[in-house]
Amino acid sequence: MTYSPVSKNYHPDLIVEEAKNGWRIVRLNRPKSLHALDETIVSALFEVFQDFHSDDAVKAIWLDSTTPKAFCAGGDVRKLRQLVINDEVETANQFFEQEYALDLLLHNYAKPVLVWGEGYVMGGGLGLFMAAPFRLVTPHSRLAMPEINIGLYPDVGATRFLADRGAIGLFTGLTGSIITAAGAYGIGWATHICDAQRNTVLEKVINIDWSHYPAGDFRAIDDTLNSMHRPVGPGPLQNSLDVIHSVCRGVNFEHDYDAIVGLSDARSDWLRQASENLQKGSPTTAALTWLLWQWGKQVHSWNEVFELETQISDWKIRHADFVEGVRARLVDKDLSPAWKQGASNSLKGIFAGNPPTTSIESWNELLKHYDVI
Repeated sequence: MTYSPVSKNYHPDLIVEEAKNGWRIVRLNRPKSLHALDETIVSALFEVFQDFHSDDAVKAIWLDSTTPKAFCAGGDVRKLRQLVINDEVETANQFFEQEYALDLLLHNYAKPVLVWGEGYVMGGGLGLFMAAPFRLVTPHSRLAMPEINIGLYPDVGATRFLADRGAIGLFTGLTGSIITAAGAYGIGWATHICDAQRNTVLEKVINIDWSHYPAGDFRAIDDTLNSMHRPVGPGPLQNSLDVIHSVCRGVNFEHDYDAIVGLSDARSDWLRQASENLQKGSPTTAALTWLLWQWGKQVHSWNEVFELETQISDWKIRHADFVEGVRARLVDKDLSPAWKQGASNSLKGIFAGNPPTTSIESWNELLKHYDVI
């Protein structure tokens, strides 16, 4: 099936096309970087979705990438690291502000958006994915918030969407564990699992006869996707639920940290990898992730979530662990980061002398509650 390009050229790495029945197709096209996001592309996506929101001819949007290896592996953190090194933190912050504006727009979007999450869906890519009402995965999908490895933190709305998933959300945030299609569907990250080819699914939704669905466009799409949903057998996440609930109590940071690290001799490869990720990861990222999960449980609007994350991101990229973590993982690739070590493994010890305070009172109250400030 062929589609016609829209008249406006939004970005050289974005393919934006018009299909029949009011559908628009938006494709990330940066295969070399696994479709990584930078300020230019998130700004262009924001413009695309704003235009489509106000265009009465547009009924629904399909978002994917041009390659099956990844939908989007996250933000271009190498570029962000270089900006921090060059003392251009404000420019780096503009990326986060624009990225969160895009995520917020999609969380509040009035028209149906479908994301085809094949391959890697990680970090900023998972944030984009989670902002859509229809989130499709395939047996080849691999989802994660792996910021523990690079000294950043689970942002792009993860403050809320990890907290919404209780102990499982805390565990995945602290360990950066990779979630398969079964796990993603089981915890509500994905709404449907499709084993059909992308073009088959796309053609099916594009051919929806809207007039057959008086209950509306969202119902029409949901019914169509339900007919193609194919459950798969349990993945490592489902097989580890009892362990996750026993190690992630969410009461004491040091308990949770030590209990997860203590899984180093677990029978499951997946749990052993989770233990290793946390043990080798940034202590500051771990502590921050735990605190943000606590704040997220208090139930905040998406506006409030992104307002907090904007300020936390400014704090985190100035912290030495971000520059060092990206260096070790993605620049020199020696996988031996020299993390900043706190006075102790307590929240107070980790943040000693540099607490992540913001202008948001409820966050600062949380820091006081846990004796960080």
